[in-house]
Amino acid sequence: MEERSLFKLALIVSLTGLLLLIFISDKIEIEEYDIKDINKKLVNKQIKVSGTIERVTETPGLVIFDIKDKTGTITAIAFKESFINLTKNRHVEIEGQVITYKDKLEIQVDQILT
Repeated sequence: MEERSLFKLALIVSLTGLLLLIFISDKIEIEEYDIKDINKKLVNKQIKVSGTIERVTETPGLVIFDIKDKTGTITAIAFKESFINLTKNRHVEIEGQVITYKDKLEIQVDQILT
């Protein structure tokens, strides 16, 4: 009987924890930045940027594009299989992680909203 009670308790605690995580994740907002405000302190952080696509380069597995807002330009990298066709002069909002490549800041894209 004791094993059964422990199993029920573990199941209830696990389900409660999962529901709490789902609730919290819906409330967490990724902070939006102007491109001029992206700096080395933001490396490995999730951010959001809005702007217009200036240049698009496709490689076999990646799409590399420059996004420009009123404050500057930054390069973004997206894996091809998970994104729509990106075209020059299209306004987009991207969410992703700030990374460095060849000593320059870039955004590794997780999500593109058009």
